Amino acid sequence: MAVAEICLFPLGTETPSVGKYLEPVVNEIKKSGLKYMICPMGTVVEGEIDEILELVKRCHKVIFESGVKRVVISIRIDDRIDKPLTIESKLGI
Repeated sequence: MAVAEICLFPLGTETPSVGKYLEPVVNEIKKSGLKYMICPMGTVVEGEIDEILELVKRCHKVIFESGVKRVVISIRIDDRIDKPLTIESKLGI
C-alpha cells in the first residue's frame, strides 16, 4: 500500500481563482474508490501504486477537459513493503 500527495497547478486560466478547474479533479478522486484526504495545498491518497498512477492519469485528463491550457503536476509517493502504510499512520493516528 502506498500513500501519495497529488498537487495539480492549472496554468493558462482566465483568472487567478482555480477552483472551477480543480472541481473535476476532486470528483475524479472521489470516484476512484481510494481513501483520500483533501488538504489545503493538495490531496493525499492511499492505495496500490498502479491505482494511484492511474488516478493521476485520469486527473491529468479531466483538468485539461475543464479548459486549462497548461498544468503542472507534483506527486510525492511513499511506498514501503516492510509494514502497512496508511494515511493515518503517516499522521501518527
